[in-house]
Amino acid sequence: MSLTPLSRQILTLRKIQPSNLTLKAMFSGKDGEAGAIRGAGGAFGKREQAQEEQYFRKLQQEQLKSLKSHLDEEVAHHESEIKRHQQRIKQLKEKTDKLDK
Repeated sequence: MSLTPLSRQILTLRKIQPSNLTLKAMFSGKDGEAGAIRGAGGAFGKREQAQEEQYFRKLQQEQLKSLKSHLDEEVAHHESEIKRHQQRIKQLKEKTDKLDK
């Protein structure tokens, strides 16, 4: 029985897949443990920690800015809806006044 190119690829993928899982398991660290440089301490560890903190502060500032922008847009939308509803209320009141006459 001759193998088609597709069946060869499938067999190759099956062989590769378990080794990928092994590599992932080998390189994953312990729970909550940072990288080897940070764990060793010293100037490089302090520098890495400072860079991580700076990164997360910047990320948090960007997220807060995005949230504020979204909330401002939502407030503007609701204010425009209030105006639209008030105009519609006014129209309906005028209509009922005409019917009462």
